[in-house]
Amino acid sequence: MTLITAGVEAGADAMAKKIGQARRRRALGAAEPLVGNAPGAPREVTGQAVAGPAGPLTAPLSGRPCVWYSVTVSERYWAWRPGPLGPTRVVRDLKAAERTSGPLYVAGDTAAVRVDAHGAELEPAEPSFAEFEDSPYGPLAARLATLLGAPPRPRHRDRTIGFLVEERLVVAGEPLRVVGAARTELGDLVLGKSALLPLIISRRVPVSGPGD
Repeated sequence: MTLITAGVEAGADAMAKKIGQARRRRALGAAEPLVGNAPGAPREVTGQAVAGPAGPLTAPLSGRPCVWYSVTVSERYWAWRPGPLGPTRVVRDLKAAERTSGPLYVAGDTAAVRVDAHGAELEPAEPSFAEFEDSPYGPLAARLATLLGAPPRPRHRDRTIGFLVEERLVVAGEPLRVVGAARTELGDLVLGKSALLPLIISRRVPVSGPGD
């Protein structure tokens, strides 16, 4: 029964990854510039990250100055992958918790937007802090309990290896391309994730030529 359950999990993970990649390609290829008060999807804004109403921030794990940060906790566990010679034991990761500093503000070339960054895909995604915690009583687990309000709980029980903790941040003035669903909230333009559209925050900003 354990092998069957793990095989189903592995297949579901692979399918979800393929669907996510396809949605991302469609969003990037079909995105139109967000100009003025023009809700819709997908829309994009290219510009620079700026501090929000709360001012500059300090990332909680690395201590670096920034205007936005995200902390993700991924549960690492043993699973089984089907193969021609039978199931193969593999290591997989599952997001267990996420904490962001709040909205990300971008002063774009065509519009200034507030980015509802919950569930965003940040790329490139090199973390400013990364550490693995294999003990529920370790120093990093204690920091996570303070940050998240409770320590992460192992979903896979005896198959859980530990938790990978990563912090990612955006600094003031960093060039960004944001693609997502546009809407208005309290008079602000907001880019965010929708049921059918991912939210992509990319550091790969296209360079315009002299004739553009």
